[in-house]
Amino acid sequence: MFGFLLSLATIAVVAYLIFHRYHPQTVLIFSGLFMLLCAIPLSMKPLMAEDKSTGSALLDVFDQIRATFGHLGAELGLIIMAVGGFSLVMEKVGASEALVNIATKPLAKINKPYLVLACTYILAQCLCLIIPSAAGLAMLLMVTVYPLLRSLGISRLSATGVIATGSCLDLGPASSNANMAARISEMSVQEYFIHYQLPVAVVVVASVCVLHYFVQRHMDRKAGTTPDNADWDDIRQELAGMDKNRADAKGGASAAQAEGAVATEAVEVKPVPKFYALLPFTPLVLLIVFSPFVITTIKMNVATAMIISGLLAVVCEMIRYRSFERGSQAMSVFFDGMGRQFVNIVTLIVGGQMFAAGLTQLGFIDYIVGGAQKLNMGALPIMIIMALIIFLAAVLTGSGNAPWFAFSELTPGIAQPLGVHTVFLAQPMELASGIGRSMSPIAGVVIAVAGLGGVSPVDLVKRTVPVMIPAFIIMLVTSAVWDYIIGALV
Repeated sequence: MFGFLLSLATIAVVAYLIFHRYHPQTVLIFSGLFMLLCAIPLSMKPLMAEDKSTGSALLDVFDQIRATFGHLGAELGLIIMAVGGFSLVMEKVGASEALVNIATKPLAKINKPYLVLACTYILAQCLCLIIPSAAGLAMLLMVTVYPLLRSLGISRLSATGVIATGSCLDLGPASSNANMAARISEMSVQEYFIHYQLPVAVVVVASVCVLHYFVQRHMDRKAGTTPDNADWDDIRQELAGMDKNRADAKGGASAAQAEGAVATEAVEVKPVPKFYALLPFTPLVLLIVFSPFVITTIKMNVATAMIISGLLAVVCEMIRYRSFERGSQAMSVFFDGMGRQFVNIVTLIVGGQMFAAGLTQLGFIDYIVGGAQKLNMGALPIMIIMALIIFLAAVLTGSGNAPWFAFSELTPGIAQPLGVHTVFLAQPMELASGIGRSMSPIAGVVIAVAGLGGVSPVDLVKRTVPVMIPAFIIMLVTSAVWDYIIGALV
């Protein structure tokens, strides 16, 4: 009982520190170390197996960090870093922007403002499969789709509300959250995506699309900001300002380029070829083709698919500029992206695993499972409770990664005694984190979109909350029904 109470106190402190914007990796690692040290006299279970132990229970606590880094670096960490490298290359060579520009053209042909608004969400969620960064995708949509929405008379809050929720579901092989869920569920990310994520996502995406249509229209009517009452002078002024900012940015780049040409040759910039819009699809195509669903004799790892696709982009840059040096620059960007993911995501997962190890050693999981069995609680109530914890933590912290990575390692230990497959708990927990992030006024994507749209983050989440809460409920119901149908219960 003491271990359980100590775990609860530590969880409360961690939530407080992360909510107040303390470095989450540091918070999670130190809290994990604290609990592991406290568990030495309390726990009957050794932290490490005898053949892997240092011989000292005290040193084993610190060696756990090394072991976690070593285990992650060779598997999930490499996948996440390769995804980050490929994503940054797509951004730098202009492939992501080319894809978004082409994908948004059909929207311009629809004359019904709120229908365009609803379709924008579907487009954004589909693009999230290719562009896994929530903030990065939102920035692209703000410079491409947002002006279109405003030109149709859509209010600032409605337009930014839809864009801020465009990646509320972390889907696909490029998502670090999805890769973690697949790993703890002991399946390939392709299987996890196609068998578990996709059927649930179809229902949730359709529901969110309809919700955005009616919620944003209702709130615009209530505020008197429907297209019929639009302030067209303000819209024209805003769009003119956005055009001017883009021109200034290009002009500044040209000026800097001209200044640099005094000492070195100016950097050549060519228009992005249209076929570059296909490059972001390369990893997804490789992963689906070389999987049990198409070609069963060849297995494709996510990291391998990202590396092949990144090298293809490098070769395209060499051909585009007829320069080995330009290709080398793209390759350098790939490694830079890998480094960023290590700093931002891999270290966060290590912190989450240390935190989870501390909770496990203190008996937190055993207490929860034992309590659930005494109360005759089945797997479904536990699934709802765990997803709700992740959901609320994401709202409070503004992060879709930190809550999920902190609790993901606990999932198999909870699922097994309940007699269910890990994915029954993992999938709704993983999706809950992105939905919660879209409701948080301190989330990076919300702050960035609000800043570009000239609205308050608090006002912005007032437009996302009425959509995301029903989406969370629909996700839970759909996940439970679908997992039951395909036999996730064992």
